[in-house]
Parts: sequence; structure tokens; C-alpha cells
Amino acid sequence: MLKRLHIRNYALIDEIDIHFSERLTIITGETGAGKSILLGALGLVMGERADSKVFYNDTEKCVVEATFDVSSYDLKSFFDEHELDYDSEVIIRREVSPAGKSRAFVNDTPVNNQVLQRLTEALVDLHQQFDTLDIHNVNFQLRMIDALAENAVLLKEYQTGYRRYASDRKKLAEYIAMSESGSKEMDFLRFQLEELQQAALTAGEQDAMESELAKLTGAEEIKMAYAAAFSHLVEGEQNLISQLQSIARSFQHTRKLSSDLSSLSERFDALIVDLQDIGRVTGLRRKPNTTRNASWSCRTD
Repeated sequence: MLKRLHIRNYALIDEIDIHFSERLTIITGETGAGKSILLGALGLVMGERADSKVFYNDTEKCVVEATFDVSSYDLKSFFDEHELDYDSEVIIRREVSPAGKSRAFVNDTPVNNQVLQRLTEALVDLHQQFDTLDIHNVNFQLRMIDALAENAVLLKEYQTGYRRYASDRKKLAEYIAMSESGSKEMDFLRFQLEELQQAALTAGEQDAMESELAKLTGAEEIKMAYAAAFSHLVEGEQNLISQLQSIARSFQHTRKLSSDLSSLSERFDALIVDLQDIGRVTGLRRKPNTTRNASWSCRTD
């Protein structure tokens, strides 16, 4: 039941506050008195399209607020469904800015126009001049049948059962989705396990693979280092092995004259052998850049 209607900055109305009694209220007046303006303001509360041309002062927003007593309307489930604060007295407010933007509130909670229309359809039957009742509206037909058949108690039981069924159906869908998600996760884990089993990994293999990866990543630098070592030891015109061999030959005739010179000569021979071995290794691993075959020999007494 409509208890109060507050209108501000709408059409010819600067601001007005109308209270309605619990009995029949009739508003009469001659043409142009403003009866249709009151119905138009009530229409805004019911979610009708807002027209920016209806402002009394086009620099301020238009506000229409209606207070309803809903204690006998059995709307608790509707408020719970849309997460609205429920009370026996409901305040519906519609605000329209000068730019034409509209906002609606139910007990100070913002709602969209669809929720507003569904709620007010249960509270108000608004018929303006030249309007007729839409008897073809299915919701209206069902309400009339239930009212004539006095199905209030049965309807409430049905609605309660249907809400429980809808809730259980939603939970079932969630459980099915969780089960399907779990199956997909299980398939993925099984696939990963099979891949690991086929890889046949062993302890310490990761370190070896990481070491091999480091070598492959720096392969070019490694080859350049081998090539430089090979060039200095063997391939260059003034290579180190040739120089050492030349020094070793200078000890051929003097090594028998002194034990110190003989020991030093042997050390040169051992050093040349070691460097030749290093040159062989670097020659095998260096990046080929010549077709010339490298060769060397150790001095013999």
C-alpha cells in the first residue's frame, strides 16, 4: 500500500509531500490542476522512462520517493534474492539528473531498472487515461487465478519448494563442474607422471644436464678458446712448442757437463710433451679454420 509520495523538481512541482490514508483516497481537480503529474511521478518510481524535459528547475536533479507498506505482500524472498534490506516499510527512490542520467534505490540500496519494475509491479497497478488492463499478461492471469482459487497457502508452499529445488539444482551444477574440473586436473597430472616415467631420470642427472646446457650455450666461446690455445702452442709461426724445442736443443751438448743442466733439460723435455698433449686436445676440439694438418715432434737425444 502506498503511504507517502514525495516529489521534488518535477514538471510544475517545486516540492510536495503527500501522505495517503489506509482507506480510499480520491484526488480530483479540473483539467491542468496536476493530477496527471502525480501519476507521471509515480510512474518514474515504477521504472518508466525518464524525460529530461520534466524538470521544474533544469539545473537541479529531480527526485521522486515513494513509501510502501509491504507487510502483507509476501516479498521477503524477492528481497533476499536481490540482496536487499527487507522491512515492512519500503522506500523506493528515483533520481534523474539534468543530463538525463537516472538512478534508482530500494531502501537506499542501488538497483537496476529491471529489479525496480519487478518490485513495483507487485505493489502498484497504475492505469492512466486511455489505458486498459492488459488481460493477456501471463503474470496477471496467474495472479488472478490464484486469487480466485484462494491458493495463497498452496502458492507459498509451491514457491518455497521451487526455491529449494532451484537452489539444489544450482549446487548440483556446481558439484558437476567441480567433478569435471577435477577429472581434467587428474588427466593432466597423469600425463605429467607418464612423461616423467618415460624420461627415466636418475639422481644427479639434472646437474649433468645443466652443465651440458652451459657448455652448449657457450660453445662458440669454448671453440674460440681452443683455437687460440692451439694457435699459440702449435700453429703460429712463433708457436710456444717450437720455441721450447729450440731452447731444449741448446742443452743437448751441455747437459752432460752438469747435473743441474741435465735436470733442467729433462724438465724442458717433460714440459714439451705436456704442451704437445695439450695442443693435440685443443686441435681436436677447436673450430676448423684451416685445411693444413698440424704436426710436431719431440726432440730426441
